[in-house]
Amino acid sequence: MAITLNLPPDIEAKLAAQARELGLQLDTYVQSVLQQQAAMEDSLQTLNLEQFEVELDALAEGSDRLPYLPPEALTRASIYRDHD
Repeated sequence: MAITLNLPPDIEAKLAAQARELGLQLDTYVQSVLQQQAAMEDSLQTLNLEQFEVELDALAEGSDRLPYLPPEALTRASIYRDHD
């Protein structure tokens, strides 16, 4: 499919510079950017609340075994105790 784009000159210049950096023609570069965008849209997934909670539970698994750090352990004086 052929598409004609009317881009503002500044956007066209930015895309052309990015294409040059990669050693590509502008049309090839724009096509690859659009393909990446389309693929990203396909890979995005919307989580419902139940799926989100399952993911959070998996992330938190084992966190009860993490050592407790008192608040004073995170002060600047405690972190930089041996130097300024």
